[in-house]
Amino acid sequence: MDENGKASEVKNLAAGIDIFRIHAAFCTIFSSPIRLQIMDFLGAGEKTVTELAEELNVSLANVSQHLRLMRDHGAVETRRDGRTIHYRIANQKFLQGIQIVREGLLEEFKKRGAL
Repeated sequence: MDENGKASEVKNLAAGIDIFRIHAAFCTIFSSPIRLQIMDFLGAGEKTVTELAEELNVSLANVSQHLRLMRDHGAVETRRDGRTIHYRIANQKFLQGIQIVREGLLEEFKKRGAL
């Protein structure tokens, strides 16, 4: 399918729902640097709350709150192994979108001599 076909398909899917409001609400979960870092760490694979807390150097409670919000919005999914819950990115396109925005920001900073 070409780009016009994809755009048309998205438009048809969005006709019955307000995809722009849903998109905007989803993007609000990435307004936190901690949640962006969580996505970055989860890009390497599943992690537990403990592993993420250690990597981020923040409390378990803090990481748990962020993960709960991210799970509620559909950005991450869980897998239970006994008493341990493993988190993973729900859709790799979410991570790719974050990475593309970050790359664009870095390019603009370089262009302006800010880096």
